[in-house]
Amino acid sequence: MSRTGRRLGYRGAALLICGAGWTTYGAGLLADPRFGITRGVTALTHIAPMCVWGWVWVASGVLCAAAAPLPSRRDWWGWAMASAMPAVWAVAYTTARALGTLAQGWYSGVTWAVFPGLLAILAVATRRVVYLSREVARLRLAAAQRQEGAHG
Repeated sequence: MSRTGRRLGYRGAALLICGAGWTTYGAGLLADPRFGITRGVTALTHIAPMCVWGWVWVASGVLCAAAAPLPSRRDWWGWAMASAMPAVWAVAYTTARALGTLAQGWYSGVTWAVFPGLLAILAVATRRVVYLSREVARLRLAAAQRQEGAHG
């Protein structure tokens, strides 16, 4: 288990958690597209039925989780998948409020917009942690080689 945790790191763990969450949310939309959600994303249901949006959430979650084990320099598309659907939902709810079809659309839109914002901060912060960890490992290796050269 700890080996898997080291392999994933903070970035991979975050992508895996988002992937599980978005897959589950999509499955919930497929199983029971509640009236409040359907009403809030009316702008989207004019484009495609709710079952399609449920599958888009599931696909987004699966792709997000698939990026979890990748190195930090290659996982950018997982972060895009993690942020995409909450951003789409935020726009849909805010649009519903602007059109007057959902009074609480503004609040729901802002709530959904929090996810891409936090994910962006997390992606940048963890990227810095990865960079610093690599730098520390490089410095340790250089120090060990110098020490070896002094004794050898």
